[in-house]
Amino acid sequence: MSEPMAQDEPTAQAEGAAKRRPRPARGAMEALLRIVHGLEVAGIAFGALAAWGVTRDWPAPVAFVAVGVALIATMPLLARPWGWLVSLALQVAVAALTAFEPVWGVVALVLIGLWIYCFVKARGIERRRRASGLDPRGAPGT
Repeated sequence: MSEPMAQDEPTAQAEGAAKRRPRPARGAMEALLRIVHGLEVAGIAFGALAAWGVTRDWPAPVAFVAVGVALIATMPLLARPWGWLVSLALQVAVAALTAFEPVWGVVALVLIGLWIYCFVKARGIERRRRASGLDPRGAPGT
């Protein structure tokens, strides 16, 4: 009796997958900057813990958390053509956290260097795709 149910289950899953909207293609810029934002959020989480452990003063961890939340909240904006400008502004905020925790300056330099590298690499990928007559918003490797 339970066998007919087992056969219907994959069909129901396939129908559910067919009803979902396909995920929009992400360009190289969006994909790489999302990765950098994720790494920065992880670093900021540890930075907030370190700032709290060192200072036991509220402004420092709150500033770290505010920048982390801003990085997460602005990820959907990276899909826009001007999204990299928002990301650039947030890199300034990441660097500004050095005022609360001086050691963060070293981490900020590494993260901002990674952002610059990913930005330049993504521009190159999208430029090559346009020159080849391909959609620049396609997957970087295709």
